[in-house]
Amino acid sequence: MDGFINIIRNIFAIVVGVIVGMTFNMLFGFINTLIFPLPEGMSYWDMFDEEKFQEIVDWIGTLPQSAFILVLVAHLSQAFFGGYVAAFISKRNVMCVTMVVGSLSLVAGLMNMAQMPAPLWLWIEMPLYLLVAWYAGKLELKRRKR
Repeated sequence: MDGFINIIRNIFAIVVGVIVGMTFNMLFGFINTLIFPLPEGMSYWDMFDEEKFQEIVDWIGTLPQSAFILVLVAHLSQAFFGGYVAAFISKRNVMCVTMVVGSLSLVAGLMNMAQMPAPLWLWIEMPLYLLVAWYAGKLELKRRKR
């Protein structure tokens, strides 16, 4: 029974970690739209509207390279904070749940890069998803040792 509870706890940790990670990603994305405003008549939430998707893609194509620095931070914050929260919730398998969140973030990042116009250098974030998730798990393990 203890093993079953641990599995449920780890699944819960991953789900909560993904939600927290997405929240940080969206927060940084929102901040980016304050620095690089959306076109007149559009809101941040239009990014999630399929009917306005092409307008968003066109707008992203006009952004300067510097706008993508915060995009990089947003994406990696998803893997880091989501991974850390998952690690914090998990009693055992800390690195496993952390790396699952990092891997899910990586898959989402690959899907995002396939859909959105982005500078070539932004592909550097792909291996970094796993690296920052791993680091988050190690920080939680270190915290537990204290």
